[in-house]
Amino acid sequence: MTDSSKESTPIAWRAVTYLTPVVAANGQSVGVVREILGSDAEDLFHGIRVGLNGESRDVMLSANQVTALTTARIESDLTPADFEALPTYVDEATYHLASVGWLRKHLGWTRDSGKDEEPG
Repeated sequence: MTDSSKESTPIAWRAVTYLTPVVAANGQSVGVVREILGSDAEDLFHGIRVGLNGESRDVMLSANQVTALTTARIESDLTPADFEALPTYVDEATYHLASVGWLRKHLGWTRDSGKDEEPG
């Protein structure tokens, strides 16, 4: 397999890796993947948390704005200006069922860790 054919190999949303380049409709690099947003249990792809190039903020690229997922990059139908105009991504707090309590332990909800992205 040549490098150019590897670049165009489509992949499933679950196979996208941390720091994969994200490109705008014109092919210009606009950022990198910080996190894939979806539900493994329901096999639903919601979108991608994108760290914008040259900025210290992330935005959410909705699944319907993604035109291709490949081994080499994520492609979008947005322009670079469209990416800049996206609102800053705000991570929703999530909770899981766990043993809680100080003196008497019982089942209850506890907040997930505040940071869930891969180390980089």
